[in-house]
Amino acid sequence: MLTKGKVTEYLRFVFRTKGFIGFFLRIGMLLRRFDLSGNKMKQAVSEIQQIGKKYGYQPVLIIPAVVLRRYHSFFNLFSNNGLEFCAHGYVHRDFKPLSLGEQVAQIGMAREIFNDFGMPVYGFRSPYLSRNCFTTEAIQKNNFLWESNETLIWTDYLVSQELKLSSLMQDAIHLLYSPLDAQENVVIPRLLGEVVGIPLTLPDDEMLIDRLGIANSDTIESIWATILEKTRERGSIFVLQLHPERFAICRDAMEGLLDRASRPERGIWVTSMKEVAEWWKEKSQFEVGFRSVPRKGYWIKCKCTDRAVVLCRNHYSKASQTFLYRDYHTIKQREFFVVSGELKPCIGVCPRCSGMLLDFLKDEGFAFEVSQYSSKYSLFLNGYEIFNRKDEQILLNMIEQSTNPIIRYWRWPQGKRSAFVTSHDLDCLTLTDFLLRFLGK
Repeated sequence: MLTKGKVTEYLRFVFRTKGFIGFFLRIGMLLRRFDLSGNKMKQAVSEIQQIGKKYGYQPVLIIPAVVLRRYHSFFNLFSNNGLEFCAHGYVHRDFKPLSLGEQVAQIGMAREIFNDFGMPVYGFRSPYLSRNCFTTEAIQKNNFLWESNETLIWTDYLVSQELKLSSLMQDAIHLLYSPLDAQENVVIPRLLGEVVGIPLTLPDDEMLIDRLGIANSDTIESIWATILEKTRERGSIFVLQLHPERFAICRDAMEGLLDRASRPERGIWVTSMKEVAEWWKEKSQFEVGFRSVPRKGYWIKCKCTDRAVVLCRNHYSKASQTFLYRDYHTIKQREFFVVSGELKPCIGVCPRCSGMLLDFLKDEGFAFEVSQYSSKYSLFLNGYEIFNRKDEQILLNMIEQSTNPIIRYWRWPQGKRSAFVTSHDLDCLTLTDFLLRFLGK
């Protein structure tokens, strides 16, 4: 009965997200892309590792624990050798209907298998990117460093008639991914308690190839390159999703993207998920000290690591350098003076404001204080008793319209403008794995 229930659960999910015809088309794709030996996927994983070494970063391979258990001798070849590993559930199942206890147990069993085989694992991504209100807590209870389940989609690339999504396809994508609009939202990691949430970028390979029918590598690279430029312009993160089963189609597009991202003049941080998460937690500990000089301004003392980048708007002195991002001056010194009169060069926040506002300011690296003295600060925020994701970009635009000096730490280390990561979900290695997954194993 357990197996029958798992089969029913799987079929129900697939028909909702792919449709009846899509289900049978998917079977044909599997027969072309996979084999019984696993050699096709092993070759793809090996090539992804080699590309990572070529460009000096660690791609992240995301695998269910049961798949690791079946083929641990193969995956051990890459442990601490060019790939970062991420848990993708115990088995590949939908997390949305699961309770907190069920998710804690599923994620805990996955971590235990990684530990049993001595495989370092720092991150968790749910199968199907599925989640509910308990998922982050369940991940945190299992002591992961990062998670990557939130999706943001860039839709303005859909400019030609043949690339426009049908209503049915839009519904399926929103049901499967529940993506936010990347154009209207701030695309950065988030500190979620002790876990760093790192957003995934859409469209990914599955959406472009299987749903939109784009098989031309140059077209795929062009779409992703446009997103890379947009994320660089906005100082955001681009987490590429490329499944090994489509790597043969997208290999050239991925390398072309890495060629663009790795050019020193572009200032893009090509890195791993683990390094992004470690940096985000490191940055969250930074502080800014202020010492007033009456009627003149403030001495600033930055308490941070050497990797930190200190920025200040509407300020110029011998300590300030070039513009890294928009009209924010980069300041090399950790102690410097800001001419601001009686205004403290940071953001004041009314005590009634939402905690989500404070979390956002901290994630963005702004120096801020909770206070009721509105006239004391370069900018004072009031009226944000409710603060949501849709308010974030509007707030950043308002901050950038201020004519007073404001101190912040930049999002990325060592003068990097934006960040780029490649992630690779490997749900199965062989055709047999798909049959076992169908049976809930």
